[in-house]
Amino acid sequence: MADPTTFAYNVLKSIQNRAELTKDAILHGNPRDLESYRELVGELKGLEYAEQEIKDYLEKQELE
Repeated sequence: MADPTTFAYNVLKSIQNRAELTKDAILHGNPRDLESYRELVGELKGLEYAEQEIKDYLEKQELE
């Protein structure tokens, strides 16, 4: 099993990739209606929150 830092970087990359796909879906008109748009925006906000939490963890690890 990989160390926690390597794992965190791998998860962070996956989150960033998914966030880009979600942004593209929003920008290129994939939402069929307002509800779909809201779902995508909610997903993006959740991904951004998770990304920031992982970045904070990694920064804390670097300082220690």
